[in-house]
Amino acid sequence: MKKAFFVLAALLVIQNSFGQFALGIKGGVNVSKIYTDAGSFKANFNESLDTKTGYSFGAYARLGKKLYLQPEVMFATKGGKVNVVPVGGGSPVSVDIKTNNIDIPVLIGYKLFNRIRINAGPVASIKVSEDAKFLDQLKVVTSNPDEAFEKATFGYQAGVGIKLLGFDIDLRKDGSLSDVSSKQFDGNQFSQRLSGWQLTIGRKII
Repeated sequence: MKKAFFVLAALLVIQNSFGQFALGIKGGVNVSKIYTDAGSFKANFNESLDTKTGYSFGAYARLGKKLYLQPEVMFATKGGKVNVVPVGGGSPVSVDIKTNNIDIPVLIGYKLFNRIRINAGPVASIKVSEDAKFLDQLKVVTSNPDEAFEKATFGYQAGVGIKLLGFDIDLRKDGSLSDVSSKQFDGNQFSQRLSGWQLTIGRKII
């Protein structure tokens, strides 16, 4: 299914505008959280602002003119806060989560009026490291903190962008389609998936 998606995307872009290519750099902020099954969309967004704000930066390529394919490579910090039961039982402990990741989104986009863009697509997220303070907190709740969270996850990004004064400004919804935590954190208190928003500003260099 994923292979078919990429092949179709490539064919559409090549057919639409062969030879159109751009390369750029971008950076910005992420607001994210580990969301609960009971949370509403509005509650998730507000909680994200209150829990963990990170940053992201990297590069993108854009192939196509009106209809385009946009792969990116981004370094991103993400996280949230969850309550977990310590090893051996006891009262729940609040764990402040922060991880450093390499995100690789592959988006299909469409330009409106040559200024507004809409785009969406899958993203692979590879965990590079955890915050040192986060690892210390994990020792309270698990005997193997380095294995508490998955090394790679699969998700999606979808959003809108606008070109303003030569800069590309993008706002995207960023979500997980697979669990970010390992089996050690299974439980009913949280759904183990990351949800958030990303706001970036970029500029074409080629």
